[in-house]
Amino acid sequence: MPTKSASIRAIELTRAVFESIHGNLGLLKFSVEELIPTNGSNGEESKKWDIICSFFETLGSTSPSRYKASVNLNDNTITIKKLSGEAAAPEQKFTVKPVDENPNPEPK
Repeated sequence: MPTKSASIRAIELTRAVFESIHGNLGLLKFSVEELIPTNGSNGEESKKWDIICSFFETLGSTSPSRYKASVNLNDNTITIKKLSGEAAAPEQKFTVKPVDENPNPEPK
């Protein structure tokens, strides 16, 4: 199985954090508006990304909320800041624990 690019992993980690906060129904119409590498050069893929995303937080939301997520793939930390939406919130930092790629390993 080919390895995922760093940008895809950054998006998946961001979505996982929002799902843990809002639940998967709270992420209706999750959309990545901007994906900006913040390090990496000379063909090296960035390990740090700023992601601007939006989604409807609840079924009753009348407009999407926008967030900026700063993702560091070196230590799986994500700092999120709400840019717009129904209720303001302070910046929050999360660390995502790595998930075993093969949840059912073969016995040795």
